[in-house]
Parts: sequence; C-alpha cells; structure tokens
Amino acid sequence: MRNKTAERRLNEPRPIEVIADGSGEPLAVVLGGRRLAVEQVQDRWRIDGEWWRERPTSRFYYQLELVDGRTVVVYEDLVQGRWYAQKYA
Repeated sequence: MRNKTAERRLNEPRPIEVIADGSGEPLAVVLGGRRLAVEQVQDRWRIDGEWWRERPTSRFYYQLELVDGRTVVVYEDLVQGRWYAQKYA
C-alpha cells in the first residue's frame, strides 16, 4: 500500500478555510486551527482557462500578508466555490 501523502504532487493546492467579506476579499485564514487576520493583500489576479474542457479552470488568487508576518497565496476556485492554499517553490 502506498502512502498518499508521499504521492502528493509538489505544490499541489490544499483546502483552506478563508473568511471573506461580502465582495469575496479575504479577511482571515485558518492555519493550524488558528484564525489569522489578513494584514494586507499584496497582490491579486484571476486565471480562467480550458473553458472547452468538461472541468474548466476559473480561479481568483490572492497573495496575503498575515498579522503574524507570514505570506500565503490562496485562491478561490470559482467553479467549485472552494478555497485553497497554494505553495510555490
């Protein structure tokens, strides 16, 4: 039996809880069971692609600076309505 964690692809997004305002802007994220407020949105961008496929891609990304000084990149999957954290090497 293989270890699923070992098979996880490098930089594969992971589900994350994000608290957003009425317009969808992240206000806080939950990391390690702790709710951390967003100090600043450093960048934001949208990616739409592969519209011709059965499962198109439509994501809104945010690079966030948290109150503890960490920087995280999260995105909302606009097709599924779920949030993910994305690590970059």
